[in-house]
Amino acid sequence: MLKSIIMKTSAEIRELFLDFFEKKHQSARIKSSSLIPNNPTILLTTAGMVQFVPYFLGLETPPFDPHRAVSCQKCARAGGKDSDIENVGRTPRHHTFFEMLGNFSFGDYYKEEVIPWAWDFVTNYLGLDKSRLWITVFENDDEAIEIWKKAGVSADRILRKGKKDNFWGPPGASGPCGPCSEIHYDLGEHLACSDDCSIATCECDRWVEIWNLVFTELFQDEEGNQSPLEKKNVDTGMGLERIEMVCQGVNSTFETDLLYPILEEVCKISGKKYKENPKTDISLRIITDHLRCVSFMMADGIKGSNEGRGYVLRMILRRALRHGYLLGLELPFLAPLVDKVVEIYGDFYPELKENQEKIKALFLEEEERFKLTLKKGWKHIEEIIAQIKAEGTDTISGEEAFKLYDTYGFPMELTREIGQEQGLKVDEDGFKNCMQEQKERARASAQKTSVANDIVYVDYPETDFVGYSEDECDATIVGLVRGLNKLTEVEDDEPVDLILDKTPFYAECGGQVGDTGVIIVNDNEYPVFNTFKVQKTYVHQANGNFKVGDKVTAKIDAKRRRLVEKHHSLAHFLQAALIKVLGDEVHQAGSQVEENRCRYDFSFGRAMTDIEINKVEDIINSWILEEITQHTDVMKLEEAKKSGAIALFDEKYEDDVRVVCFEQNGKIISKELCGGTHTSESKNLGLVKIISESAISQGTRRIEAVCSKSAFDYLAERYREIEKISKKYKIRFNEVDEKISTLQAQNHELTEKIGAMEAENAKSQFNTFLSRARDVEFGGISAKVFVSLIEEFPQNAIKAGIELLHSKLGDSFVFLVSKKADGSAIVFASATDGMVKAGINSGKILSEFVKNLEGRGGGRPNAAQGTIKTTENIEKYLKELEESF
Repeated sequence: MLKSIIMKTSAEIRELFLDFFEKKHQSARIKSSSLIPNNPTILLTTAGMVQFVPYFLGLETPPFDPHRAVSCQKCARAGGKDSDIENVGRTPRHHTFFEMLGNFSFGDYYKEEVIPWAWDFVTNYLGLDKSRLWITVFENDDEAIEIWKKAGVSADRILRKGKKDNFWGPPGASGPCGPCSEIHYDLGEHLACSDDCSIATCECDRWVEIWNLVFTELFQDEEGNQSPLEKKNVDTGMGLERIEMVCQGVNSTFETDLLYPILEEVCKISGKKYKENPKTDISLRIITDHLRCVSFMMADGIKGSNEGRGYVLRMILRRALRHGYLLGLELPFLAPLVDKVVEIYGDFYPELKENQEKIKALFLEEEERFKLTLKKGWKHIEEIIAQIKAEGTDTISGEEAFKLYDTYGFPMELTREIGQEQGLKVDEDGFKNCMQEQKERARASAQKTSVANDIVYVDYPETDFVGYSEDECDATIVGLVRGLNKLTEVEDDEPVDLILDKTPFYAECGGQVGDTGVIIVNDNEYPVFNTFKVQKTYVHQANGNFKVGDKVTAKIDAKRRRLVEKHHSLAHFLQAALIKVLGDEVHQAGSQVEENRCRYDFSFGRAMTDIEINKVEDIINSWILEEITQHTDVMKLEEAKKSGAIALFDEKYEDDVRVVCFEQNGKIISKELCGGTHTSESKNLGLVKIISESAISQGTRRIEAVCSKSAFDYLAERYREIEKISKKYKIRFNEVDEKISTLQAQNHELTEKIGAMEAENAKSQFNTFLSRARDVEFGGISAKVFVSLIEEFPQNAIKAGIELLHSKLGDSFVFLVSKKADGSAIVFASATDGMVKAGINSGKILSEFVKNLEGRGGGRPNAAQGTIKTTENIEKYLKELEESF
């Protein structure tokens, strides 16, 4: 370890940095935000500046003065352009998760101030040797170079570099960006990759970037166009693991006090020693890193799934499990290691402690899931690799990669890594094609109109939709379609698809049902029973006499539309309330709004409690009583995202979007990108009632709710039912629950008594069977066999009777068919332990027997049960079974 460095723990370095900017430079200390960013264009929080984007863009004013902040942000880079996963474990300092120390200025200090502060911190507070420090700056940033010199850096230790190295891009598809200066540290000549190893040309392990000072003075849109920001900002990032590695005098972040204790635990459970085998070391480091990353992701509410953040989590976790498998570990093995992660990080990140048991349970669930397919998948990929090598080729086909993903749960990234280890490539384009084909098949099966039908509408013009502001309008019929045929006139009053040049009818989209109403032609009203659209052509499904060119009046069912609008607004209020109650992990996964109900699907890892459901309901009803108004703005997509509007993560939007906002005196309650129609005020909802909450798939929940008249009708119906019970039992309504509980307890007690009586009755009758049992010699022991058709008994009575027979007969096998009134029967097979040891398997015997009688069943060697649909020829089969002993 270098003598100039004072050994510091990770906790000391973290606090030293935060304290330096909070107390010496008047910066607000800000808590780390979630790994789930409040930005639909970003998959995971990848940098400290992500939570401050609205301040950088000038969309919001920081709630602290001066406008300076400091934080230690948890970050994950394992998906998208910033992903480091292919390097993790193979280099000394790449990670999927890391902590980013950062200081930020929002139009306050700039280069003149922050550059000397940075030099002061690394040389005087951390005590780093100046002779080992190097500075790189953006090639055109003469201003920064001069300031570095004034701070005390000699000119020969300042290097100019291009856009690739010293220009910081936006955190997502768009955002703030600008030139940067980086501080690098020379770990020593012993790590030099060659005789001419130099920071000017080399990126080997000798040189480590410890601090990046980004001067965000530009905004970059999704097309790459850059424009000056109103205010110049500072965004810096110092990776805690890297600076800790330097301060602790080690050559790898895996040997610091943050990660080495975790790595030691992995070594213990695997029986491997670190630094004995380079290949084993890679697996040990991958498990260590991925365990930490997934623990933090789960603590922030991310669960494994097949898309988005859930896919990234599952991919990281399965990569770790695969490397555990290579080390000879049996799944599950990661869940117990979570305790070590919590021990190290729990004090600074309390969400780990709060969710410790939940995280372990999620690990166990994911590990058990992958355990079912890992061995088979591993065998399959070994067969693929052997075949490829035998054929002399070098590529795993897209079809095989997709099969590994779809059938065995191997993420594409895992297949790629396994292939690389064997010197093979993966046809990733072919894999993407297979994925796309699967999505298209699923989409096609869900569409209401076939592709062939869609083609019929291609030639029709875009419909002018006026339904946001009008309930009726004059229009001209421009098309009539029935099946695949384009018509000019219909007079048979049969259903036809009618296309207008202009319409107030909302077409089914975004979860909102299509409008119904009437088309008026020459004072004749013809019903429209649905509206959908193909591209931008609106199609009205109607009955009537129509002709292309007819001048008509299109009129929606306004009363129905108003009810639909209320339920659509309810969906937005549900999202806002769920986020308040359950947290930021809630994201919309689908919705359906109709005139009498709202169905809202959302991501969440468990069932909601009754308290949480009631709280969501109470929040929305409180909003209804307040003066919350709705306004809709049409703006550019980029502008909408900057404004904080919530968007569906995987949804594709046009350049111009509608932003629906509910607010009260400037306070935003809900703000979403939405093309649907809405009520004007919250009070129009009248009343909201959540009627159910349930799971629809792993990690996805569904709420069904009603409002307005539907809510009053729902509650009135239930009130009438409670009134009936109250009158019947002569109790008050608030005593109904207690009365039902009493009746249930009484019923349970009586049921048990009846069951006991039936069992005693069965035993009495089963005693008469004893004399009919046959003596047999089986497997070297003397035993009894009883095979018979019996009358219908309750199942618990039959089981009690079988126990009686075994207790009286000794070593025995009993096979009974209990015939029911409808001709079907329940079949029981039971063997004592002695008979099982002699070779009897009740499950196999019963399974073979019921096959002959249209039945099914099975069980264990000592007990089995099944059913048969018919007892025709039952005596014959029973006799054959008895004689087989």
